[in-house]
Amino acid sequence: MKKLMMLLIVFSMFLTVACNKKTIKGTDIEETPDSTEILEIWAHYQKGFQEQNPDIYLEYVSKNYYDTNGTDEAVDDVDYDKLVEILHSDAYNSLEKVYVTFVVKDLQFINEDKAELIYFFEVRFKMKSSLPPSEENAFIQPDGMVNQKISENNKMKFVKEDGKWKIVSGL
Repeated sequence: MKKLMMLLIVFSMFLTVACNKKTIKGTDIEETPDSTEILEIWAHYQKGFQEQNPDIYLEYVSKNYYDTNGTDEAVDDVDYDKLVEILHSDAYNSLEKVYVTFVVKDLQFINEDKAELIYFFEVRFKMKSSLPPSEENAFIQPDGMVNQKISENNKMKFVKEDGKWKIVSGL
């Protein structure tokens, strides 16, 4: 009886281990072809953002891209054409010393063609001040630059188009 009980315990442990789903290294996200593809796109986005080279990830952005920027006001909404304009603008390209930290929190599949990547980011950069440097304004550096820091949680939305995942919101 003891041998049978031991055999059942070993067998149940084997099933438990065998049924565990493989996760992507460093995350709790199940490793599937879809999750792997989305995180590869995510890696291109991170690289392009860090290097201030949007051409690295623009091919992964849907032509149907649309972002309300979390407001009800249409004035700050961004579609694909506006996004390309912003990413190639002098203002965007004038940012200096860009340091970025990204942390993936979760990847949720809404259905077989829609997914959401929840992440935290912190961006530090320098940008030219529109105010002249003065002793009164301690935030403007002697070089006329201002240090900036933006950090928040964000949600990047994906949709499958012609069998490939594309970003449709959340840049």
